[in-house]
This record gives sequence, structure tokens and C-alpha cells, in this order.
Amino acid sequence: MKFKGVYSVVVTPFDEKGKFDFEAMKKNVDYLIESGIHGLCVLGATSEYLSVSTKEYKEILEAIIPYIDGRVPVAVGASRERSEDVVELINIAEAAGAQIAMVLPPYYCHPSQGEIFEHFKYITENTNLPLIVYNNPGSAGVNIEKETFEKLFTLPKIAVVKDSTGDISELTKLQIIAREDVSVFCGSDCLPYESFAIGADGWISMLSNVAPKNCVALYDLINNNKREEAFELYKKMLPALYLLEEYGKPTQILKYLLDVKGLKGGYSRRPRRELSESEKKYILKQVDLEVLK
Repeated sequence: MKFKGVYSVVVTPFDEKGKFDFEAMKKNVDYLIESGIHGLCVLGATSEYLSVSTKEYKEILEAIIPYIDGRVPVAVGASRERSEDVVELINIAEAAGAQIAMVLPPYYCHPSQGEIFEHFKYITENTNLPLIVYNNPGSAGVNIEKETFEKLFTLPKIAVVKDSTGDISELTKLQIIAREDVSVFCGSDCLPYESFAIGADGWISMLSNVAPKNCVALYDLINNNKREEAFELYKKMLPALYLLEEYGKPTQILKYLLDVKGLKGGYSRRPRRELSESEKKYILKQVDLEVLK
């Protein structure tokens, strides 16, 4: 199976006391699937995966993946500093029914390129799920270099690369060197048009939490060679896309916009702070609410 399409990094709703709100997440998931989203990413960065314990991680996956019930493929974030802890999370995700796991390089120790390769090699040797290699220098503190990717592509379980460098030339390099059965996904919310235009297989998207129909429409239009129409749509989406990438509070913004839409974003966990009233007003000025329909 080659992974394709728009995958939404689903926010994790918490109540005011920090308790997981399963009913809210069910409602949001149903909305995304009914809107035509191609796949879901649960407990990714936008989902506050580092704000939940391993016990909660297991509980959330065991609650939501069976509810999704195979309606769309499910990717699960599984990043930790220690390779052994990543293996533990992936095995939990597999047992819960996930189709693929998304892994960031160790994000504190600033590993060498050789250490990055050994990290992923160890994980593939001790787990069963296919992997998304998540290249995000802003989060990990290191960039996965071209030569390292060439080595990673010798590992059969590497199935997807999510490129969140924000540099379209990096995604272009991946398009050239990736194995034929490896999917290359855009991971920067301000570069989906450009990524699709050079042949990216998909987009792991934040905005699709609140604008799934238009995110999927952008993908479909470009893949059907309707680029002018796609670009007109993209121009309307860009203020919201830039806001999510550049304002610094993407999780809180998405949760607020879900509330505005009549869904439920809920609260964020510490140390994230809720948006102020002035921030909410600013967000509503920046975002074309028609894009969210």
C-alpha cells in the first residue's frame, strides 16, 4: 500500500481539568471523515503528543482508533528521545489498530547523521508497522541530510517521508532519491500547492482540522491538472496557512476555530496557554471564514 492524500493531524480535545474528551474527538473525527479527508494522524505534534503520558497515549489510541474503525487509514505519532521508548509507543499503536507510525529524530540530543540512521534502523528491527520519517529541523534541532535519507531508503519499513523543513528544494531532492514505493508528503502548511505541483504524494495537514473540504479540493484540483483553479483556492487559504505556521500557537488556533465552527477543540494542556480575547479577534481578522466551510 502506498500512502497518498491529505491526512489531518487531529487535535486532542481536553476539558478544563486536562482530561481527554473522547466524545469531542469522536465528533471531530466524524466531521473530518464525512468531509472526505483521506487519512488521520492521531497524537502528532499538533495533537499535543508530548503532553500525554504513555498510559494516556495507550488509552487515547484504544479509544479512538477502534472508533475510526478502518474508515480511513490512521497514522500515529511515536516520537521520544530513546529509541526503546519509540518502539514501545509503536507497539502500542499497532495493537490499537494503527496503519503507520510517524517518528521524529531524537529531539534533544542533536544526534549526528549516523545516529539518526541507527535510531531508525533499531526501530524498524524491533517493530512491525511501516514508518513515516518526520524531518522537522525546527522541532528536532537537526536536519536529515540527503545521504542519510539514501541510507534510510534501504530500510524496507520506511514508507513515507514527511518534509517539514519549509524548503521546497528539500522535498524536490526527496522526490528524486526516494524508492518508488515510498511516499513523499508535504509537512509544511504553507507549501502544499508547491509540493503537489512537483509531485508530492500527500500532505500531513494542520488546516484540514477546520477546512478539510478545501484542503482535499486543493489536492484533487492539482492532481487533475486544474492548476489555475487550484491556485485561486490556495490564495484564499494562504492567510490561515501562514497563521498556523508563523504565529506560534497552531494547536490553540485550531482548537479555537473548531469551537467557532460549532465543533469542539477544547482546552490545551500546560505549558500551553489559552488564547487571549485580543488574539482571538486577530485570528478572526486573518482567516477567511469562507475557507473553513
